[in-house]
Amino acid sequence: MRILFVALDPPLPATNGHRIRTAAVLRALVADGHDVTLVSFHDPQDSVDVEGLKRLCRSVDLVPPAIEGTAGIRSYLGRLRSAATVLPYTVHRFSTREMRATLRRHLSGQAFDLVVCDEAYAMTDLPPTRPPVVVDTIQIAFLLLRRYSARARNPLVRLYAGLEYWKTRRWEIAAGNQASALVACSEAERRLYAEMCPRVPVFLVPNVVDTEHFVPTDDPGGWTVLYTGGMDWHPNRDAVEFFAASILPTLRELIPPVRFRVAGRAPAPAFRQRLESVAGVEFSGTVPDMRTEIARATVCVVPLRIGTGTRLKILEAGAMEKAMVSTHLGAEGLELTDGEEIVLVDDPAAFAREVARLLRDPARRRTMGQAARHRVVKQYGTPALQSALRDCLHHVTRRP
Repeated sequence: MRILFVALDPPLPATNGHRIRTAAVLRALVADGHDVTLVSFHDPQDSVDVEGLKRLCRSVDLVPPAIEGTAGIRSYLGRLRSAATVLPYTVHRFSTREMRATLRRHLSGQAFDLVVCDEAYAMTDLPPTRPPVVVDTIQIAFLLLRRYSARARNPLVRLYAGLEYWKTRRWEIAAGNQASALVACSEAERRLYAEMCPRVPVFLVPNVVDTEHFVPTDDPGGWTVLYTGGMDWHPNRDAVEFFAASILPTLRELIPPVRFRVAGRAPAPAFRQRLESVAGVEFSGTVPDMRTEIARATVCVVPLRIGTGTRLKILEAGAMEKAMVSTHLGAEGLELTDGEEIVLVDDPAAFAREVARLLRDPARRRTMGQAARHRVVKQYGTPALQSALRDCLHHVTRRP
């Protein structure tokens, strides 16, 4: 099939969860022999691998968003302006005259069988007359905003997030009902979208990891506890602050030499300085290959309190046979057995005790890590995404 792929962010280099997911979907389409044209927003502040994308796609068009960056004066002014409208901020950011013209040019210039959007917001500038549209939801933004609002300490931030929640929920439901099919990365989110958009088929296409790329290494021993994730994403910053303030002190009482290492791009200097003033905390900053950091870790932790979708960081660590401790929300949507393939705990003191138990018990780490990899290979390897996506496209286009 000829497919027009519309994205909010170019998937290469795959430097964050959104890009990793989009890259996996794009590669699955190409591997199945589809002819893909990519049209994507691209913030000039972010990196892009144009040559890598051109090797996958027939053509690549990159369009700047209406509002560049997620911080700074332009972003803040954009949020203020959007607060006075009925549309969520993300719609204002990812809707431009240039994108509308680019999409019209492609759709009028050749016959596409299907449009694939990496999020509902990528539908915004599509013309009314178009081929069937499949939307990969990746994450439910309004659910993320509700959780963010519930934890915000600043009353103005809480008010803004609450307002955005209601606008986003209404918009995402309306957009979902305009799609030919929706894709969710967990069964819970598939059921939620099926309730909100009952006339639209919703397919489960799980997040996956390349289990031939993320492979086991020898247990390094030691006392290193690792968290991976970009520090330009608020849920990751909240998780790091939560661990450093509420879990690490108890853990250091149990195991004084323990180190809490944070590996991920773009930690703001003030944030990094404040967290590194806490005994035992260290940052790697941006790393060229996250496998190196995971390999050096004794235990991986996922103390997330805000988020939606499913966590690729868990799949990557599990594929490398790492023992993991996570909050229930952190492992949400992944079918991992508590106590066998991962440890799930929400109470800070109990979280610290479970990490300490694993740090002291190499045999348990090994058993849990092996069980985690077995689960990931069986259920969350690349073939699982390819097969599920193939079923979705077959349903939408009714082609063998």
